[in-house]
Amino acid sequence: MRTFKNNDLILKLQPIYLLIIGLTWICQTTSSQVQVTNLPTIYLSTENNQPITSKEVYLPGTIQVVSSDITENLLMPMKIRGRGNSTWNLAKKPYRVKLAGKINFLNLPSVEDDWVFLANHADKTLIRNAVAFEISRILGFEFSPSAKFVDVYLNNSFLGNYMVSDQMERGNKRVVIEKQDTLDTTLPLISGGYLIEIDGFADREPVWFTTNKSLKVTIKYPDDKDINQQQFDYIKNFTNSFENALFSDNFKDPVTGYRNFVDTTSLINWYIASELTGNPDCFWSTYLYKRRDIDKFYFGPLWDYDIAFNNDYRLGNAQYSLMREKAFNPRTWIQRMWEDEWFRHAVNRRWKELVSERIENKILNYIDATVNQIDASQIKNYQRWPVLNTRVYNEQFLFPTYMQGIDFLKTYIINRISFLTTSFENSKPEEPSQPFIAEEFYYTIQNKGSNNYIDVLNNSTELNEKLVMWAPNQGDQSQEWEIKDLGGGKFHIINRNSKLAMTGNGRGVNLIQSTPDAQNSAQQWKITPVFTGNLYGLENVKTGYSVNNSGGNTMNGTAVIEYDNNIFNQSKINQHWYLQKTEIITSTHPLRFDKSEINFRIYPNPASEFITVKFSEPIDVPVSIYHIDGRAIYSENSNNKMSLRINLDNSGIQNGVFFIRIGNSIEKFIVQK
Repeated sequence: MRTFKNNDLILKLQPIYLLIIGLTWICQTTSSQVQVTNLPTIYLSTENNQPITSKEVYLPGTIQVVSSDITENLLMPMKIRGRGNSTWNLAKKPYRVKLAGKINFLNLPSVEDDWVFLANHADKTLIRNAVAFEISRILGFEFSPSAKFVDVYLNNSFLGNYMVSDQMERGNKRVVIEKQDTLDTTLPLISGGYLIEIDGFADREPVWFTTNKSLKVTIKYPDDKDINQQQFDYIKNFTNSFENALFSDNFKDPVTGYRNFVDTTSLINWYIASELTGNPDCFWSTYLYKRRDIDKFYFGPLWDYDIAFNNDYRLGNAQYSLMREKAFNPRTWIQRMWEDEWFRHAVNRRWKELVSERIENKILNYIDATVNQIDASQIKNYQRWPVLNTRVYNEQFLFPTYMQGIDFLKTYIINRISFLTTSFENSKPEEPSQPFIAEEFYYTIQNKGSNNYIDVLNNSTELNEKLVMWAPNQGDQSQEWEIKDLGGGKFHIINRNSKLAMTGNGRGVNLIQSTPDAQNSAQQWKITPVFTGNLYGLENVKTGYSVNNSGGNTMNGTAVIEYDNNIFNQSKINQHWYLQKTEIITSTHPLRFDKSEINFRIYPNPASEFITVKFSEPIDVPVSIYHIDGRAIYSENSNNKMSLRINLDNSGIQNGVFFIRIGNSIEKFIVQK
């Protein structure tokens, strides 16, 4: 067992008092700790077993690593505190550890003392962050965070599976920027380096500013204790110069526009990573860095992906949604960039390169290898935290077994790559919103500004109850609506839970639910397409007023009101709505049937180019194919044949999991091209 690593280097760098502390702790720590799975086991101990209750105050302690790889074994003084924003409030908490010396901890590349222990409690696969970091490596970012899975004990209490990674900071084999001194006050020294974050939580940080377009920015480096006013002013002004160029009339100009202020390689890779991972926070939290004497922003590193890969119910099922349309605000920068033909074409060119280099296989192989590596650990983790089928944060889908969650992740990757190939190939701005066609589905009605849904107060089924805005809650039938086409461009909107109709109630007054009456014009609504991305305004036929998220408030319980109709004003996002399918209404949803009334078989399965459906006798019935999320993909009649051959390419069926339904019989098949 070694007290310090890297031979004599660390010993020479550390003050003698660290050695004394280390020896004291070693005497207090037994040498009987064991490795509990094939992963390294890390024993964290605070002085006097003090509980960790703060994200700001470090507690002294020791760290011991027990590993079958003797080069990873370690016993060393350390300090520890909590970390994270929302994740700090979960039962299984993340931590930040500061070692007594700078080492390449667990043989990871960086020679540093600050390390992050990610709990991944909101990600039931435990590997979404690791997969995102692997995508970062595939895309070729200058710095991709490490991912090392371990088992963790804290004060002799087993905490489960954790992922050790780098702290997001300037450092050895981390963010490659120049060091600044607090005495640096003039150019060229104050031109770099900087690490900043477009940060929705910036106003909780010690050093931050707001751009001219109201984006909140945290300065991560120089450190808040070291940065001086000249450095602060420089990076704020540079950020605003970039933003001003982005929103100038000549923003597309390669010399005078926004491209003059960015490293375009990292920009394109960053945007592709944002869409591939489907990260709802990709624009809410964006890292950029700037080097000395180079007047360009570099995008990255990638960080924080536990709610990515379709793991956030607030977006609904976002597998086929573009993040530049649906991710959490601010989407200001990326939507402006997408107006530039050069940017769209550059994204498509880079994406084609990645697909030709078999990015799908690389990601799926990494997932398989990682799952195999952590299998014993994940079993122990979910014995400690039996939450696989319980929502602990914002999980979109829940699965009774770990491998079902992994299969869902892999299917997402397959389908997402196919979807992006089609989306990027179009290489044009968003299409105008299309006229709304009511289908046999329940819908959520989501406000563009707040991302919250129209709901009924307290899930009430009472007449005249108020309609309110509420954070998305998957499976809450009070947030789902049946939309019936009344003809003449008018629609009836009925709550799934209460069976009562959305009803106008006058200017500035709460909408209510009332007994459905299709002849009552206060219950009749025009659903008018506005702008792009299938965005709509909801206009009351009786009053002409528009449905409005009162005051633009994001708080649960905010009133849904009628107000002066401004749906064609792009800034009036309180009156702009997304209508998203949740579940098919008819009882013929393919996932609801498991009985066999018609005998048939499908081959090959998995399929690539075609499938053949073989019947036991000639039969004349509809043959329908559905995606796993319930979308109808394809249908034709069997016409009294013994078999039916379906060309998957001609039918627009790409990789993924599908169901074929014949009468009340159903079979699942997989497409792998």
